[in-house]
Amino acid sequence: MQFKALAIGLTLFAAQSDSMAQDLEKRGLPCVAEICIGDGIAELSKIKWAQANNPIKIGNKAQLTSSHSLSEDDVRMLKATYPSPDEASPYLHERQFDTAALAILPRVAVACHTNELLGTYGAGTSTPTRVGISLMPSAADPSRQVWMVTTIMREFPTAVTNEQRAEITKLLNARYAKFGAGSQEHPNAKPGEGRFFPSGMTRFGFGLSLIRSADEGDRMKKHPACSSAKVG
Repeated sequence: MQFKALAIGLTLFAAQSDSMAQDLEKRGLPCVAEICIGDGIAELSKIKWAQANNPIKIGNKAQLTSSHSLSEDDVRMLKATYPSPDEASPYLHERQFDTAALAILPRVAVACHTNELLGTYGAGTSTPTRVGISLMPSAADPSRQVWMVTTIMREFPTAVTNEQRAEITKLLNARYAKFGAGSQEHPNAKPGEGRFFPSGMTRFGFGLSLIRSADEGDRMKKHPACSSAKVG
């Protein structure tokens, strides 16, 4: 059954023709089928996200991040990054998001430090995926910040043999060559560009990321809401 699921997944993955390759790129940034680097809240809201859970279990039972109560110290530290965290505080504190979080994150319009929240979808499928989103300053107007996808990490848990992994790697290298897949030299990408990176040692898959500028944090601190507060 596991092999059959992988075979179907590979067939669907390979079946995308060259004419559909543009679906793996939007605004010059890389994508997977459901989401792209650089996408915002509107695109994220079209996906069914797994509920975000607090990493600390009570009675061996997972607790929803949304129900987590923050201490005064927690809130004070959180405001050093997000001056007005409001209802999104539990998600911002745990650095997580889910479908419920996406409904309230637009109300968080300012961050004073580089940040990222993680959400997951596709658990139990042949391509579980984790996505990172960040509140970032607009390149055209640093006083305006927007939530956008900054990382995408996809796994292939049913690819267990060297042959299966080699086949997927071949497909990935062809699809994401423009973004560094399969490259031996890995030339430096410029801020604002997308980049492919291979899986780690334990979980087979790949990732896509947005190259962020070295001065991003400094630019964020210049926002009026940050420069007028003690942000550390």
